[in-house]
Amino acid sequence: MMKNATADLQSLAERAAQSVGFTQAQAETFGRATVRHVAEERDCAAVLEALRDPADSPIVRLPLILDDLMLACAALGGTAELTLQPDDADLAQSYAELLPVHLKECDVITREAHPRLRIATDAGRPIGEDIPSEIVPPDFLIDRLKSLAGLGSLPRRSGAGMGGGA
Repeated sequence: MMKNATADLQSLAERAAQSVGFTQAQAETFGRATVRHVAEERDCAAVLEALRDPADSPIVRLPLILDDLMLACAALGGTAELTLQPDDADLAQSYAELLPVHLKECDVITREAHPRLRIATDAGRPIGEDIPSEIVPPDFLIDRLKSLAGLGSLPRRSGAGMGGGA
């Protein structure tokens, strides 16, 4: 594993998502969520699993769920939760952390054997960007994203980039 610039990982994830059939907007959000996911050292297999089927993917569902959660938080005074599809649970926090509000709480919980995303927002507090400029994604993630993006086996650059150009 090598350090890679977050912008390079985001771009690679976006390219992979678009190449398998997601829209540009979906791919951009997925790229940002992928960076968050890797930076928080969450299970990267979930990132690749999300790319398997554009017709049935957390990449499509999570932004819609989060829109509903934001509306519910506004109506309920800042805390809400919604049921997730089981396949969405692993990426839910990474997507939620992209919301344009400060999250006091962001947890995936289980109620009656169903995963649920619970968030508590604080609209009066500014959000902070706490993603490092360099992160360490696992090699299997980079290799598979490159393959999906049609970049093949490109050499990795030491330090800040992942190679492969734009």
